[in-house]
Amino acid sequence: MKLLHYEGVEYIFGLPGFTEVLFMDSLEDHPEIKYILGLHETVAMGMAEGYARTADKVGVVNLHTDTGLSASIPMLRNAYAGGVPLLVTAGQQDTRIFMQDPRLTGDLVGMVSQFTKWSTEILHAEDIPRVIRRAFKEAMHPPTGPVFVSLPQNVLDENIDFEDKSNTPPFNKLRPDIEAINRAVEFLKHAKNPAIITDSGVARNDALTELVKFAELVGAKVYQTWMSDVNFPVNHPQYLGTINISSIEAKAVLKSVDVLLIIGSPFFSPDLYLKESVVSNTTKVIHIDDNPKEIGKNYPVASGIQGNIKIVLTEICDILKEKMPEEAQSEARVRAKSIAAEKEGLSKAFLNKADQGKNNVPISPSRLMQELKNIIKPGTLVVDDCWTCSATLQQMLGFNEPKSFQRARGGGSIGWGMPGALGVKLAAPDKPVIAVCGDGSSMWSIQSLWTAAHYNIPVKYVICANAEYGQVKISKMLVMGDKAKRRFMGMEFEQPRIDFCQIAEAMGIRGHKVKRPNEIADTLKSAFESDKPELIEVYLAKAF
Repeated sequence: MKLLHYEGVEYIFGLPGFTEVLFMDSLEDHPEIKYILGLHETVAMGMAEGYARTADKVGVVNLHTDTGLSASIPMLRNAYAGGVPLLVTAGQQDTRIFMQDPRLTGDLVGMVSQFTKWSTEILHAEDIPRVIRRAFKEAMHPPTGPVFVSLPQNVLDENIDFEDKSNTPPFNKLRPDIEAINRAVEFLKHAKNPAIITDSGVARNDALTELVKFAELVGAKVYQTWMSDVNFPVNHPQYLGTINISSIEAKAVLKSVDVLLIIGSPFFSPDLYLKESVVSNTTKVIHIDDNPKEIGKNYPVASGIQGNIKIVLTEICDILKEKMPEEAQSEARVRAKSIAAEKEGLSKAFLNKADQGKNNVPISPSRLMQELKNIIKPGTLVVDDCWTCSATLQQMLGFNEPKSFQRARGGGSIGWGMPGALGVKLAAPDKPVIAVCGDGSSMWSIQSLWTAAHYNIPVKYVICANAEYGQVKISKMLVMGDKAKRRFMGMEFEQPRIDFCQIAEAMGIRGHKVKRPNEIADTLKSAFESDKPELIEVYLAKAF
């Protein structure tokens, strides 16, 4: 507990069992660290991720041996894919009875090794200081990510001499190779049709401002493969939205690109098999990332640049301003104006379509998101787990500020939004936090409502209730087209329809049900003015 305190730990998220009693008993003596109980492991792990992403610190989770650890794996997978620094611990049985096959035990390290940067089991009490300090170093050193430490009961019950000593703060912002920078500059200064594809690496490296300056300098179109953070301002004139790199449309978009920059994003991780690459063989690809594993992993690159993305973009911009011919800079400004005109056309088409369905019953997603836009205060943090409605949420609210929008990174497991929002609020207590969740994803972690009520964490939950797994329907239509014949077995949950207001009230939270568009504004206003957690269940139209 002293080691955790030295590392700046404020909260431990968890769900204890028999193998955690020594851990929990010691925590009772350390009120400087607060324990937040989740009634399912997905809740504990999701809260830790939301906290870590918002606080820029390591989130700490304590779980119960093999059963608790295994139950947390969907959320652990999310954290690993998103490079979120977590320290996950679990109680292990006494090592002296391993050969007797005690109940609820197993290879904890092996169980989570594929979803952690580093996993270990402590065998000697003398190793506790070394292991904990190393765990924090591993979690925070690029590429950041979760680590796991198994805590056997007999080791925790030992006594050792311990020297109180805080750890050295990590200095891990790596400078790029200047040769790779110069190589990239040579391609960029003569680019005629550059494009940028970005992802969560920008948010992890706090590089939003630098990416905007860079995109404006080179006059590039900007896309995201999956919007999980504000990696580029949604309302910026050069931002053209998300791009599905598993689609024929992506090939059409990218075929004329002469210089493609992949910034803090995989290159590429498709959902569907494609016979041909969506990128032309003549396109020069520049890949910038703090994770060397991603650079050139799937496709060759003309320049691979490893380093802190904020530093890389700053250095490229500085050199480009000196070496980019005035004619090329003028062409970049003309390109930027052309992209802005394209963006304006897309925005008008979106708003026109939204206006056409504003009075629909069941309620259209665009009407709900418009009402949210009208009421939320500046500085509000929005957590998105409403998969079918996510694109509408993003475009309507136009997120531009760092951390104002968070979503499971890398297209991860559903169910992160409800607990993730609690972690976000604990890390940013002075900011309003809204979680917009699908009804299917909410049921993965509905126990979050109890935690919100118990600790009075005033998150506002907006449930997009369409009684279906709409994203699965959309995916089936995408894969099969007309062959799908709109057959959606296992993709709807009517009869009975889940009553989220009743569930909320059973867990100590006031629920509000909205079925008609003219009820949305007043209901949101009433809920958002409360200083307690609230839930608003909105009956939305189905995807199909």
